[in-house]
Amino acid sequence: MSSINGVKTVGFFQEYSLPRNDYSITKSKHILNTEYRDSDITIGIIDGGISVDNQFLKPYIIAREEYVNKAYQNPNHATFIASTIQYGNVLNDIPSPSNYRFKFVDVIAVPNSDEKYGLTDSVTEYDLMEIIEEVMEKYSSSTKIWNLSLGIREKTCDSSMSDFGMFLDYIQDKYHVQIFVSSGNIEQLPYRSWPPQKDLGEHDRLISPADSVRAITVGSVALFDSADSFVKRNEPSPFSCRGPGANYIVKPDIVDYGGNCSTSYQIDSLGVRGLDPFGKIVEGNGTSYSTPRALQKYASIYEEMLSPEPLLVKAMLIHSARMSSRELIDEHPDNIKYYGFGIASANTQDILQCSKDCVTIVFKQKISQGSHLEMYDFPYPKSLIRDNKYFGEIGMTLAYLPPLDHRYGHEYCRTNIDASFGTYSILEDGKINFKGQVPLEAKWDEKYESARVLNGFKWSPIKSYYRKMRKGLKVEHGWKLRVDLTPRHGLNVPPQEFVLIITIKDSDGNDIYSEITNGLRERGYLTNNIETKYRIRQR
Repeated sequence: MSSINGVKTVGFFQEYSLPRNDYSITKSKHILNTEYRDSDITIGIIDGGISVDNQFLKPYIIAREEYVNKAYQNPNHATFIASTIQYGNVLNDIPSPSNYRFKFVDVIAVPNSDEKYGLTDSVTEYDLMEIIEEVMEKYSSSTKIWNLSLGIREKTCDSSMSDFGMFLDYIQDKYHVQIFVSSGNIEQLPYRSWPPQKDLGEHDRLISPADSVRAITVGSVALFDSADSFVKRNEPSPFSCRGPGANYIVKPDIVDYGGNCSTSYQIDSLGVRGLDPFGKIVEGNGTSYSTPRALQKYASIYEEMLSPEPLLVKAMLIHSARMSSRELIDEHPDNIKYYGFGIASANTQDILQCSKDCVTIVFKQKISQGSHLEMYDFPYPKSLIRDNKYFGEIGMTLAYLPPLDHRYGHEYCRTNIDASFGTYSILEDGKINFKGQVPLEAKWDEKYESARVLNGFKWSPIKSYYRKMRKGLKVEHGWKLRVDLTPRHGLNVPPQEFVLIITIKDSDGNDIYSEITNGLRERGYLTNNIETKYRIRQR
């Protein structure tokens, strides 16, 4: 078949089974001594099944679908995932004022692969797709957030989209759900140290379906370390697969705590903590466990907002990661391959509200083909202007949902939206001279298509930038915000919705919040605080 001229590629049907569990029992502690708020949000977990013998989780399972014979079920993996969503902060001593207990739809779709546990089996990719679509038909109207912590090592993501990744994009578009997937684990030694070895090649590339454009893909960083650990705290876990995705799209999108190990590959006291099927506290390693941690943050934002919208919640989660990890990501250009846009704050309040020295503005709008949006004379705070120079920190995140078409290979994303926050001057002939500052306008030799795709997030549905103006910036007339839409050649598209988030921060603690909000009102802009359920926000 492969020799026929009309055949482009030949592959094989992928098969999936649960990752082999590598757990270590750790000291017990009371997880019920912490205050929780019960949420009405339902989270779907497509995995090997949550144990009904775990009394900390059983009351929150409101529905179950079984596609695996009981003889082949292994609840270890899914139970750990569910416990991470429900109790992960408490179990791992991570401070968080908002500990929610969510409801679960438990989909038992993936059979056991551990011979030590019992009988083993696998599920084909095609059958798994059928299961996912059937489940979405039944539950997507009420369950909008889903965890899928699995991947297949033999399918490394490269320049083209994987079939499973494209399928998940189709599912999320059709059923209006948000799926979280893991970036995948390095299964074959060696593990990666930090900084990474130079001879790893593609050994640590992310795996299918982590290349899904619509999904939020999550990598892992270390929470605990030791003198003998592979990496230190907040460094990429030695097993966590890196990006980029197809056509240099940033993958993983974000990272969270998923474990570490010693140089002798032991995880004792270095993994992340979760619960086993009987409610005992155990340690584990893997991007399977960083993924539900990121999902829990997304669900907490979703829970707190009065009128949550998936694209807005996604943008806020990624913007929090970028602002929380700004120095880390900017330390070296290649860091984004391992960290994505960083690790989001565990405190939902940090994401949803501003302090006086930091203001976050959210624009939610549509842009039409053949036009652009502009906002002149943005009221940059006077407290950040000294000696006719502008100072401060600026972070900007743009999120949108481009049309997708699998027929175009690495040109899978069919539109590009760009945002630029910068300065302008008026020339003698009256024309406007604009220079982008965030992102910093590229030099001429960096404006070619290949350079913009490789380094400038072109065609990427998530773009996030940060700049700290340490030495100050001279500005002649003022600041301008500009948003542009570019479709692929010959394509006509309807108006595209986007979310743009801009944060301006003053390291000296001045009240720039009032300066910016008052300045916007003086220019005739209507501003509204993001409405939340539980308390009145002053800012």
